[in-house]
Amino acid sequence: MPIKILLARQILDATGIPTVEVDMVTELGLFRIGVPSTDVKKVAEAVQMRDGIPSEYNGKGVTMAVKNINTIIGPELIKQNLEVTMQKEIDQFMIALDGTENKSRLGSNAIMAVSLVVAKAGGAKKGVPLYRHISDMAGVTSIILPVPHFVILTGGIIASNGLPFQEYIIMPTGAASFAEAVRIGSEIYHYVKNIIKSKYSIETTYVSDSGGFAIPLESHRDALLFLTDAIKQCGYVGKAEIAINAAASDLFKDGAYDLEFKNPNSNPQEYMSSDKLAEVYLDNMKEFPVCSIEDAFEYDDWAAWSTLAARTQSQLFGNDLTQTNLRRVGLAVEKKAGNTIALRLNQAGTLTEVIEAYKILKTNGFGIVVCDRWGDTDDLFLSDLVVGLSAGQVKCGAPTRGEHIGKYNQILRIEEELGALSKYAGSNFQSHSLSWSRRGDRPPGTTLHAKIWVPEDPRVFNSTIDLLEKEELR
Repeated sequence: MPIKILLARQILDATGIPTVEVDMVTELGLFRIGVPSTDVKKVAEAVQMRDGIPSEYNGKGVTMAVKNINTIIGPELIKQNLEVTMQKEIDQFMIALDGTENKSRLGSNAIMAVSLVVAKAGGAKKGVPLYRHISDMAGVTSIILPVPHFVILTGGIIASNGLPFQEYIIMPTGAASFAEAVRIGSEIYHYVKNIIKSKYSIETTYVSDSGGFAIPLESHRDALLFLTDAIKQCGYVGKAEIAINAAASDLFKDGAYDLEFKNPNSNPQEYMSSDKLAEVYLDNMKEFPVCSIEDAFEYDDWAAWSTLAARTQSQLFGNDLTQTNLRRVGLAVEKKAGNTIALRLNQAGTLTEVIEAYKILKTNGFGIVVCDRWGDTDDLFLSDLVVGLSAGQVKCGAPTRGEHIGKYNQILRIEEELGALSKYAGSNFQSHSLSWSRRGDRPPGTTLHAKIWVPEDPRVFNSTIDLLEKEELR
């Protein structure tokens, strides 16, 4: 089923900034995707092409990337007459067509948009859901639904309050299903909203791009006390835990960390070393139900990452650390920097590279979190990706705003589709032995999750597993 038509256009992402949308037509019809946009370019990310015309969208237009699809990528790819199920070959062709290490000639936003729409069409060609197609490509033989990271409070550079760290998050690790996890997250989120509305003002209920509330708390400890109490008041002690996105690169100054960085008169004598900042995290994990620290250190402070990873079995989650860059992912594995790594669709440039990063991490026992961007679209590809990879964790904002809710709703649909075979990651959210030993729930080597590909409803997709295997799975 070769590609018949490939047509791109400029649309807006969830923050009102231009991004690329692609239509692909095959014999099975029309497939469409809008690629996530980059909020702030990280050093190792593939390069998204922007027009740079100040009078149009403040220079952030993507008409050049659109043109590259319509006049270069599309025509050249159609000439190859490749089947849409040949994801790796198509992605390699586009990488070669671009010819740069960081995809700066054609633009990673152009290349990734085409890569993702090919995957959609490839699943349809095989007659399977997109998540099943992704699982096939990644070699995933068991499937679990992810623990969501629901952003509740915001601080750091995205808030004017006294919180040094960027996000304070609820993870429903004790839920029995993804549906219950969504309910827990929603109930806590709305409890918090009502509390801050009554305690502060209506303005404090306005949310950031990630959906979190920037309430006027003055210290990191205040935020942890606030969320711990919210969990208790909602009746979810033991079912919900706290995750912190420190975004520590924003605090990094002259080889140390300034937790008062929003104060222009902060005292350099009070900056924290990596070791002292690590003690803050370790103390938080002891005193509060904190189960995960994201971007605990600056992205090139490799020694700090490795040292803390050796001292804790809680989740130490690198996002800015690796930026879905295969070289940096390899370095994190080599240096044992953290124990969990983020995957973001728009950072690598092609779906094949995202899957390759996934394979490296899984082979080496790292946990995985599939993350969105503030500049996301209302497309639901991310939901199928996290389920297809059985990554165990998904981070796409608070339970509010359409671009977030749509993704959570799609995972709810998949859970319903899987029926009795639906399995939720829960306390095994890291998907490796660290989470078992940390919580003592199960000994290493045991498994919680059934094999894939045998839903209760045979209409979901065709199964090649014989009846004996079906009975074993049930």
